[in-house]
Amino acid sequence: MISQDINIPLKPEKFRDNLLQKGTWLVILHAQRIPPHIGLMFSGNYNSLTIKEHEININSSLLLKTITQKKIKSLFIKVLPHPVFSMDHQKNIFQEYLKTFGYVKHNETTCLSPIKLFFRDFYALETDKDELLFDFIRRLNENDFIESVSALNIELNNGISLPFYSIEELNEKIKIERQPYYND
Repeated sequence: MISQDINIPLKPEKFRDNLLQKGTWLVILHAQRIPPHIGLMFSGNYNSLTIKEHEININSSLLLKTITQKKIKSLFIKVLPHPVFSMDHQKNIFQEYLKTFGYVKHNETTCLSPIKLFFRDFYALETDKDELLFDFIRRLNENDFIESVSALNIELNNGISLPFYSIEELNEKIKIERQPYYND
């Protein structure tokens, strides 16, 4: 395993509790873990795909309470507003993607999979099946789809640092984490 971080220059913004109540946010939990976990938040409504299931309609105050209590290193990346589709429509479509996937599976689906579909359909951002989080975030930034970034329990300077890992490491981690839930 290579022990290095990938640095992505983003405009930092001071975190405030009410910040997440407006707009679309990529939420990266356990930002220094291999791999981190990612979900999408629409106007304070968090949704993600996990090892066990899909999480839908989690209120941002509940998520922030858990982040604070467990001191989870978290990044909040504000996405450029979509010029046409309403926030509710985007949220509903993303939740349908989550239900389609069901849960994370090694060599098949990651927490990033439904997010890639969302950005493909709403932002015309084509992605590779094996593209990892740090490359995905970098491409969002290169395409000017990111407005700013905020953080909890982690320092921001002129951007973010995400751990480097390979697709093999990701799939092995998913396989290990999913082991207690194998019925499929």
